[in-house]
Amino acid sequence: MRAFVLSGGGSLGSSQAGALRALLEQDIRPDIIVGCSAGSLNASYFAREISLENVERLTDIWRAVTTRDVYPGRKLKALWRLLSGKDSLFDNRRFYTFLQQHDISPDDTFEDIAQEVRLYITATRLRSRSLHVFGDNPDDRVLDALMASTALTPMHPPWIVDGERYVDGGAVTPLPLRVALERGADEIFALHIMEDLEMRSPDQIVRGVAGVLSRTLSTMFQLQTQHDLLLAEMAKKVVVHDIELRIGNPPEPTDFSQSERLIELGYAQTQAYLAALPSRGRKQRQHRRTIWRRPGGIFRRGWMSKESTLAPQPVAGSE
Repeated sequence: MRAFVLSGGGSLGSSQAGALRALLEQDIRPDIIVGCSAGSLNASYFAREISLENVERLTDIWRAVTTRDVYPGRKLKALWRLLSGKDSLFDNRRFYTFLQQHDISPDDTFEDIAQEVRLYITATRLRSRSLHVFGDNPDDRVLDALMASTALTPMHPPWIVDGERYVDGGAVTPLPLRVALERGADEIFALHIMEDLEMRSPDQIVRGVAGVLSRTLSTMFQLQTQHDLLLAEMAKKVVVHDIELRIGNPPEPTDFSQSERLIELGYAQTQAYLAALPSRGRKQRQHRRTIWRRPGGIFRRGWMSKESTLAPQPVAGSE
């Protein structure tokens, strides 16, 4: 069973739309889709119809979104909210309206929108600090799940569902591979958004509240992601394609003006990853407990006892 797992990434989330296009062009389709934070938005739209036409509609949404749609108000208003004891720097009501304007109804359930695949969206229970998976119950409301999964502290306030307060799913794990593993996936394509630190000068100093907050969160998320990758590596009979969507010189977390560049970057990087894979034309008995990363990345392998059309082969000098 094949799963797509879409990580969080904030304003960098448009890169996953390009990656989805590259996967579909190679006829790589999921049975399960798991999304976290920005990845939950991509997952929910993609799950409606697994087609290139639908991916194009998704990219149009990323091209249309603005800072005002997600983080409305001036900096002075955000400061006032902070000083007055509000739960967040920005109100999330405009974002709630934006999602409805793009065909997510408050009444839509997971059963309503995901006909071809199984869709799961992760969030974090604020009270118990535990991971919650929307979609296990097909009657869960998709819009509530999206608002909960994207409630990144301190940008947006917690979202309340049936009396429970939720925040961003990335608070537990920004790349929720465990969700796919627990639901039977034996092959995972992880669309893993990350900053390309190789393009950052070692002497560059992070400045400003937004910059320091972004770096702090990315450090925390990186450690949590490594934990889920380790879980996947330890799992039996599982192949994980860790497609690292590396973003050099990323925009600020509140800047959505570079979506077109990021879409094309995600498309090109995923194309390069797939081109580096062995031929998918024949089934083979090969490796188990594998994490197959981008060219030049890390390649770890054990032994696989099941047949897979996408099982990685030994690569000279890879270990």
